[in-house]
Amino acid sequence: MKKLIVFFCFICIALGEWHQSKEFTLPKGLQVNDLAISNTGELWILSSSSILKYETAADAPFYIRDFENGKVLAVYDNTVYIIDQANRLYSLDLVKEEMKRALNTSLNITNQIVVVPVEEKPFLVIREANRLSFILNDNRVGSINTVAEKISMIPTGDYGNSQTPFYTLSNNRISAWAGGTFTNPDAYTENPLYSTSSGILDFTADRNGNLYILFSDSIVVLQPNGKYRKKISIDNVPMNSKILTDPTNNNVVIFNRRLNSLKILTGIQKNDSREIIVLNNNQPNPVDNYTEIEFSINQPLNLTLTIYNLIGEPVKVIASGRYSKGTHRAVWRADDENGNLVPNGIYFYRLESNKGVAIRQLIVLR
Repeated sequence: MKKLIVFFCFICIALGEWHQSKEFTLPKGLQVNDLAISNTGELWILSSSSILKYETAADAPFYIRDFENGKVLAVYDNTVYIIDQANRLYSLDLVKEEMKRALNTSLNITNQIVVVPVEEKPFLVIREANRLSFILNDNRVGSINTVAEKISMIPTGDYGNSQTPFYTLSNNRISAWAGGTFTNPDAYTENPLYSTSSGILDFTADRNGNLYILFSDSIVVLQPNGKYRKKISIDNVPMNSKILTDPTNNNVVIFNRRLNSLKILTGIQKNDSREIIVLNNNQPNPVDNYTEIEFSINQPLNLTLTIYNLIGEPVKVIASGRYSKGTHRAVWRADDENGNLVPNGIYFYRLESNKGVAIRQLIVLR
């Protein structure tokens, strides 16, 4: 199966401000059971009958595979995790195109899956009726007894560290959990972070640990410690709408269930010295036959810098290996892996490590 890597890359216009960069309506008749954004910035849709991936170049869902009665999904790297209406967990390997039953036993009533890496292994956090279960290699390795309406993880959080929090929503109250790990859940403690008398529709965390709380007419943004940051006014959205963040660029995506539409909000945060990866705009751009890409990291990391074409096919790896803390530069001569010059058009460059992903766009124009 042809693999596509789809990126949400939008241009920000004002420092510290948010604006709507795009809005689109899903095809009429498409019943959305769940949505998820993968760790590489792809938007995935689980309909009543199939699994789809949204292709930004065509502004349309791209059919992946039939799946009847799917309820919730999550996607990490090349694996899609799905729970069906009978609360059975499945995994779809996109490389091998293999679907398998991921657990031998059915789960309790469940309505959410989140996947986060722990020591480069995908851990599944599954919200069941009265507990959170932690799944590794098709085995439940721990659980926490709690009733939650929603859970949220920091997409690039180090969950091997007991101080990295995750968040739960219950009765218009958001709590932070820390002190334990997925294999030592008894050490977790719950700490109230935010509460309101208004109806919270949904919430999510971005890669920096900021929380985005969705109300019918606004989004409240909190810092990781729960301190109020800002309020973003939005058009009215109905119950059962969803809010997601893209871990590659911190764009906010709102799914309006009544209109079956997606709205993307883009903003620029002030530079934060705690950012692990900073990927700068290439120079020059547009590119004739040469451009230089600069990136900075605040700790030694194994990195890969890859050029992709508009439909997400890899064109050339221009940097790979372990890099020291500081600023580095890589050169691309507008060629592919075979040394052939690429055609004019829009391309993306993606800097990836186990601490996060950064993506920017460039243009080749001769």
